[in-house]
Amino acid sequence: MTREKLTCVAMVVCDDIFRDSITGKAILVGAFSTITCPTFPARHPKLAVFFSITNGNGEYDLSLSIEQESTGLNLITLQGPLHASDPLGIADIELFLQGVEFPEPGKYWVKLECDGEIINQRPIMLLQATSNTEPTEETDQ
Repeated sequence: MTREKLTCVAMVVCDDIFRDSITGKAILVGAFSTITCPTFPARHPKLAVFFSITNGNGEYDLSLSIEQESTGLNLITLQGPLHASDPLGIADIELFLQGVEFPEPGKYWVKLECDGEIINQRPIMLLQATSNTEPTEETDQ
């Protein structure tokens, strides 16, 4: 059996993810790509990442990380094995990250890697609140 290359067909960063108890469908709450903070470093209490992968056939090493663009600093990495046996199937995966500390304003990348190769990534912008800006409820000091 030939080992296929995984494909990520969706990635969403949000506040929370729930599953409908009857249908099993994912309910994504509060999708975002920007966080405004009153001060830095800023600790984000909780964020969720939802991604859908397909084309799998074999054993894979998946990792999800958040990296600061300007410095390459890795803030957090979650890693684990994945077994897939149906290349036509789609697996919806949700991960929850708590207490991620962002050192300064700027662009950060949420990266999904399979066997060390990026298969999807999306940016999150961290902004410093000004006197005219209300901080979002997405961060703690």
